Amino acid sequence: MSERFVRVWYKLAIMVLVVVALAGLPRGVLATDDDLEKLPVTEPNLCSTCHLQEDPQFDFTLNVFGIDFLENDRNWDDQLAQLDSDLDGCTNGFEIGDSDGNGIADGNVVVQAGNPGVSDCGSEALVDEKTWGTLKAMFDGN
Repeated sequence: MSERFVRVWYKLAIMVLVVVALAGLPRGVLATDDDLEKLPVTEPNLCSTCHLQEDPQFDFTLNVFGIDFLENDRNWDDQLAQLDSDLDGCTNGFEIGDSDGNGIADGNVVVQAGNPGVSDCGSEALVDEKTWGTLKAMFDGN
């Protein structure tokens, strides 16, 4: 066998081993683009919506929202939207931009109001939520 042939087969064997090793990892470890696509709005937080690190390539640690998302079988729905995973006073749905959890962004929302995994929904988000609450109370006659 030629030396080139051996090198090609060696590289191929390494790639197969890597694929097999990755396939053996638990599903909860490997976030995918499919997971991000389940959320109606992912900008600007992207990976840090669920992970403690912005780039979870080597650190898969989930934040509190990521844990709730995983425990909800990686599904975005009305129950997860109504939770306040990070206990900051804003629901996950409000912070994600889909308050009813139907998978469609609210109105013209294109960016998350906050990060549902970090206890700070942002000063603008708090003002907006309070403003909407006040307006709703006015129309409800309270």
